[in-house]
Amino acid sequence: MTNDPNFHELVGDEGPPEELDRLRQVHELLVAAGPPPELSPAHEHAPKVEESKVLRFKRRRTTFVFAFAAAIAAVAFAVGYTVGGRNSSFEAAGVVPMHGIGSQAAATADIRIGKHDSGGNYPLEMSVKGLSRLPKGGWYELLLSKNGHPTLACGSFGIDGKETTFRLSVPYDLSELRKADTFDGWVVVRHTPGQHPAPIVMTT
Repeated sequence: MTNDPNFHELVGDEGPPEELDRLRQVHELLVAAGPPPELSPAHEHAPKVEESKVLRFKRRRTTFVFAFAAAIAAVAFAVGYTVGGRNSSFEAAGVVPMHGIGSQAAATADIRIGKHDSGGNYPLEMSVKGLSRLPKGGWYELLLSKNGHPTLACGSFGIDGKETTFRLSVPYDLSELRKADTFDGWVVVRHTPGQHPAPIVMTT
């Protein structure tokens, strides 16, 4: 048994998968840091004003404070990226169209590929139209593909309306992967509870 707070009980399952993943990372940081040390019996009650002294806390409390501050900063960054990023312009070096298959044949999408940045990543902006909303606990995932089969994951997303636009950043050098004949396209798979493997619902 553990007394650690349960992420799903605190936050629930509603919301875009990418935001839930970021919040889960913050939650895990706080759990890993642990609570501050308990006060000794001599300090359980606040001293009188005239007897107040400066108390030296153990190093573990300092670690907890810094971890908490880092977690709050991570949440602020995640919210800022999601809200602010959608309103800023995106410079695309290329666009890849996608189409739905099977029961999602009416769905369409465009992947706008940004320029390879100094950190070794490729920024992506994807617009999806016509994909069905998923049941609670479900999500979609974009992957690179080879001969129509998924290879490397690029990120997950949810659908909150008829058309959804979001941004991802993939930690691969796409030009090198293509030269190495590692991928030749993209696919979107649908994850729903109890369904394995995840079926492909969109492809290039």
